[in-house]
Amino acid sequence: MQPFDSYPHGGRALLGRVKGANCRREYGLRFMQVTGQTACAYCGLDFAAAYENWLQMALDHVVPSSVCKGFSLPDEWADDSSNKVLACAACNGFDNRYRVSVQAECPLTLEAFYALRDRIFAERKARIAERHRTEREFFERRLWEKRPENAKAGE
Repeated sequence: MQPFDSYPHGGRALLGRVKGANCRREYGLRFMQVTGQTACAYCGLDFAAAYENWLQMALDHVVPSSVCKGFSLPDEWADDSSNKVLACAACNGFDNRYRVSVQAECPLTLEAFYALRDRIFAERKARIAERHRTEREFFERRLWEKRPENAKAGE
């Protein structure tokens, strides 16, 4: 299941742009109201569950603006809420330099654009899950608890 399935019209219709200068108080909040999404689309962190989670909220273009510009797609498609998902700061940062690796042709219809969006979302979700796995492995090594062998107290 993809997050778009719960959007109005199953995420297969333009929903309009969300505007504002602040994710939590304006465009992200409005996005939640339009789509019903309240959790990170990539890892599931529930932004409404705790204040600390709320602070991590970002709004992510699934098909990045750079890809849309490269295909000369209408801004109406690129910036529409149907091309966005909520993401936590970690997931958004893990893959924010994404380049399309799925075989992609320039979508000529809105339905073709949504098919591209769905393929990119699936690819990005897998890439982000892998980054979470490697970050967790690194974290669990607890390197901050280990002192270099040549370090002396007070240096």
